[in-house]
Amino acid sequence: MSAEPACGEAGLDPRRIAEIIVTARGGNRRGSGYRITDTTVLTAAHVVADSVELRVRCDADRPGQWSTPAAVAWADAGSDLAVLTLTPPEQAPTSLEPVRFGRIADDRHAVIDVHAAGFPLWKRRQGPHGAFRELHQADGTVAALSNLRTGTLELTVTEAGADPDPDASPWAGMSGAAVWVGDRVVGVVAEHHRAEGPGRLAAVRLDHALRRIAEGPRAELARLLGILDPESLPLAGPRAVQDGPPGLRVVGVPVAHGIELFKNRTRERDELARHLSDPTIRMVTLTGRRGIGKSALAAKVMDLLDRGEWPGDARGPLPSGLVNLSTRTTGISLQRIYFDCARLLDPGRRAHLHTVWTTIPEPGDRLAELFAAIGGRLIVMLLDNLEDLLDDDGTIADDGLALFLRYLFLARDTPRLLVTSQVPVRLDPELRRFTAQVELSEGLSSTEAAALLRELDRDGSLGIADLSDDELLNAAVRVHGVPRALELLVGAVADEAALLPSLDDVLDDFTQRHDIVAALAQDRYQRLDAPARAVLAVLAALRTPVRQSVVDEIVGGLDPGIQTGPVLNSLVRMHLVGVDRTSRTLALHPMDADLAYAQFAEQGAFGRQEVERHIASWYARQAMPPEEWRTPDDLEPQRRRFDHLVRAGDHEDAARVLNEISDWLVWHGSVLTAVAMHSAVDGHIRDERVRLTHTAAYGHARLSAGPMEQAVELFMEAARIAERLEDLGAWQSALFGLGDAHRQLGRLDAAVEPFTRAAELARRIGDRDREAHTVLSLSLNHSYRGDGESALAGADRLDELARADGDLLTAARASNARTIALLALRRWREAADAGARTARAYRDADSQEAVAYALNAQGLGLLGLGEPASAAATLEEALGEASLMQNPRAEGVCLLDLAWAYWCEERFARCVDTAERARVALGGAGAAQEAAADALAEAARSLPENPSAAADALTRAAAALDGNPEVVVPDWLSDHAARLREA
Repeated sequence: MSAEPACGEAGLDPRRIAEIIVTARGGNRRGSGYRITDTTVLTAAHVVADSVELRVRCDADRPGQWSTPAAVAWADAGSDLAVLTLTPPEQAPTSLEPVRFGRIADDRHAVIDVHAAGFPLWKRRQGPHGAFRELHQADGTVAALSNLRTGTLELTVTEAGADPDPDASPWAGMSGAAVWVGDRVVGVVAEHHRAEGPGRLAAVRLDHALRRIAEGPRAELARLLGILDPESLPLAGPRAVQDGPPGLRVVGVPVAHGIELFKNRTRERDELARHLSDPTIRMVTLTGRRGIGKSALAAKVMDLLDRGEWPGDARGPLPSGLVNLSTRTTGISLQRIYFDCARLLDPGRRAHLHTVWTTIPEPGDRLAELFAAIGGRLIVMLLDNLEDLLDDDGTIADDGLALFLRYLFLARDTPRLLVTSQVPVRLDPELRRFTAQVELSEGLSSTEAAALLRELDRDGSLGIADLSDDELLNAAVRVHGVPRALELLVGAVADEAALLPSLDDVLDDFTQRHDIVAALAQDRYQRLDAPARAVLAVLAALRTPVRQSVVDEIVGGLDPGIQTGPVLNSLVRMHLVGVDRTSRTLALHPMDADLAYAQFAEQGAFGRQEVERHIASWYARQAMPPEEWRTPDDLEPQRRRFDHLVRAGDHEDAARVLNEISDWLVWHGSVLTAVAMHSAVDGHIRDERVRLTHTAAYGHARLSAGPMEQAVELFMEAARIAERLEDLGAWQSALFGLGDAHRQLGRLDAAVEPFTRAAELARRIGDRDREAHTVLSLSLNHSYRGDGESALAGADRLDELARADGDLLTAARASNARTIALLALRRWREAADAGARTARAYRDADSQEAVAYALNAQGLGLLGLGEPASAAATLEEALGEASLMQNPRAEGVCLLDLAWAYWCEERFARCVDTAERARVALGGAGAAQEAAADALAEAARSLPENPSAAADALTRAAAALDGNPEVVVPDWLSDHAARLREA
C-alpha cells in the first residue's frame, strides 16, 4: 500500500479526509468526504439525503482532530454528488492547496491504479472510550471501459475484512470518499453492490456527471469545487509516491564514539549482519564483558547500514529506518521505543500514533497500532547496554520492555533488534527460535590491537607510534586486546602529569589486576586534578550526551572559577570523554560514567548530591510551560529533573516536580510512567502537604493502571491527611476518588459513605461543579444498588443546583439521575417520560454525554409498560446515539435491551443478530452483561424448534444479569422462560 503523501504535497492529504456524521429522519448514519477548500467538502448526495443535522470531522483520531456543523450547499440525486459548506474552527488547517480534478480516458483499454480513503462499517473498532470507525485507505484498480452506460467507475479493491451487519453493506460509510488517480480526483465512491462481491465498489465519474448535469447547477458545482473548465477535465495519471520517507532515516545518536577507529571484528560483524537481514530473526544479541567493544561493534554495523550497505555477504532489502537507544543515554522504555519508531514514519502515521498513545491505555493495543503503522518497512533498532534492565539471571525486569518483546516475537511485521548486553537475555523456550546470539568473548587480535594503538597516537607525540611491532603486540596481549583498555593506556601516557610516562611502566601496574578495564579507569580518575574531576563528575551524573555550553553552565554554577574548555580538551585528548562531531556533543563512555560516578564522594562541593542538584536545576530551566505540552517528550526536562533529584536524595523536591506533571501523564497515556515515578518517592516524603498531593495523584494513577485495591488505600490515606490539614478541597477530591474506586470494584455499598461526605464537603466549600458531579455519581450508585428513593433524593438536590445556577447541563444530569432512579423503582410510565425529557435536556445543553442512556431508559420504561414496538423504535434511536458517542458499553447496553424488545415482538431472527452484536460490544467494554447477551442469542436461536432449550438459555441469561436498572429486568426473562416451559 502506498504511503500517505506528506501534508502540502499535491494529492491526497490525510488532514482533509472527512468523516460525515448525519442525523436524518430515517436514522443516523455515517459517510466520507474530502475537504476541497477551507469551507467546502465533497461527498455523495445519498450520504446527506433527508439530513436534519450534519457534522464534519477531520484529522480523525489525530492530535489536531476537529469537528464542526455543516450544511448542504449543493446536491444532485441524479449524479449522487453533494457539496457541504462549513465554518472551520480555529485549530483547523486553512489556506489549503487547491484540489486538482481530472478524468480517465474512456476510449481505450486500460487498467489504472486508484485509491480512496474513508470510514467503512467493516472498520468499526472498539477502543477504551467507545466504538469508532478506523480510517481505511482502499487501493485498487479501475478498468477504464467498465460501467460506461451508468457513467460510473468500477473499483476493484481488497475485499472487506468483515461483514458485521447483514442488514448493511460492510462498505457502508465509505460513500462520498474521493477517488484519486495520481494527484487528481476523478470520482466519488457511491455504491457497493453485494452481488458483485465484497471487493467491488462503484464510484461517480466526475467528467460524466458534469456532462449530464444541467447548465445552471453545473456552473454552481464547478464554482464550489474550483473547476475552471467543467467540460474538459485533464487526464489523470499516476504520480510517484514513495513507500515511506525518502532515504534512510536515523533516530538517536550512535551509542559509541570513535567508530572511525573501529578495528575489523570482521567475522562478528558479518555474522550480526546475516542474522539482521534474515526475515525469520527478530532479535540478535551481542554479548560480552564490559569494555570488550560490544557498543563499538554494534555502532559500526548501524553506521554501515546508515551508509546504505549490509556488512559482508548479507543480502536483503536495506532498512528504511534506524533507531539508536541506550540505557546509559536516552534510556530504554516502551514509551521511548514507541515514539522513536513513530518518528521514522510520515506525518500522517506519526500523528495517528501520537493519538493512539494518548487515547488508548492498553499497551498491547498501542503496540498493535505501532506495528500496523510500520507495516512492511524494515526498521533496525539498537538497544545498547540492555543488562541494566535485566535481573541477574537475564530475565527482563522492565514490564514495558518485556511486553514489547512478547509482541515483537508474535507480530508478523516488526522492527528487528540488535541488542548489546553483558548478560544474555533469558527468553521462554518457544521464543528462542526467533533469536540469534553473537558472543564477543575475546578482545581484538594482537595485530588489530597494535594497529589501534598506533592510530591512537596518530601524530607520534606520545612515542607510541614509534614503538616496534613487537612492543605494541606485547602491550596488546597484556591487556587482552580489550579496546577500552587500549584507549585508556594511551590516555595514561598522554597525561603530562602521569607518574608512569612509558607504556611498559603503565602496564606493569595493572597486569595482575582481575578487571583490567576497571583498574585502568580507576587509576585514571585518581590521577586527575580537581577541575578535571569536577567536570568528569558532571558528565558522569548527566548520563547523556550534551553540548559544551551545558557543561559550562552546570560546572559554573558549582564553581565559577573552573574554565571548562581547556579541561574538556584535556579529557578528550586522554580518551576519557568522547566527542560526536556531527551533533557537537560530549559524553563519557558508559563504562567510565559508571566507574567515575562510584568514585566521587556523596557530599562536598562536587559530591554526587550537589552535582545532581545543580543538574536538576538546569533541567528546571529547560522545562516547557504546561500550555505547550503536546506529547510525553515535551515533559522530558521535568522527568530528568525528577530522576536527578531522586539520585540526590531530595525526594520531596522530586515529588513536587512529579505533582506538577502526574495528572497530565495519566490523562495522556503515560500512566505507567506516572506510577513508576510515584513509586520511587512513595514513603520518602515528610512534608504533609507534598505527601497529600502525591498520594492523591498516585491514587488517580492507580485508578487507571490498577490494582484498584491500592487506589483505595491511597485515597484513604489522602483523605486522612487532608482532614488532618483541614484542606477541604483536597479532602473532597480524595473522598470522591475513594468512592469511584469502590464503585469500580463493584462495592456499591462501600461507595455510599465517601460519595456522601464528598458531596457535603463540596457544598461546604461552595464548589457547585464538584457538588453536582458528586451528587450525580452518588445518585447513580444508589440506583445501581437498588435504593431508588435515595437516588431520587439526589436528583432533587441536582434540580436545586440547576435552578440556582440556571445551568442546562446540571438540569440534564438531574433529569438523568431521576430517570435511572425511576427505573430502579420500576415506575415504568414515569421512567419512560423522564427518559424522553432527559434526552431533550442533554440536547438543549448541547451535550451528547448521556443521550443514548436517556433514550435507552425510555425504551426500558416502554418495555415495562408492555409496548415492545414503541420500545424497539426508541432503542434503535438510542443505539444510533451510542454509535455517535463511540462508547462500547453504551452500544452494548442499547443492543441488549433492543434484542429483548425484538424478542417481545417475536422477531427472533433480529433478536439473535442484535444479541450477538451486544455480546461483542459488551465483551469489548468488559461489561458484566456479556454472558446474558450470549445466552439471549442462544434462546432466540432455539425457537421455534426447541422451546425447552430456549427456556434454559433464558434462565441462564436472567442469572447473568446483575440487577443494573439500565438493562432488561431479570424477572422479564424468567417469566418468559416459565411460559415456554408451560407451553
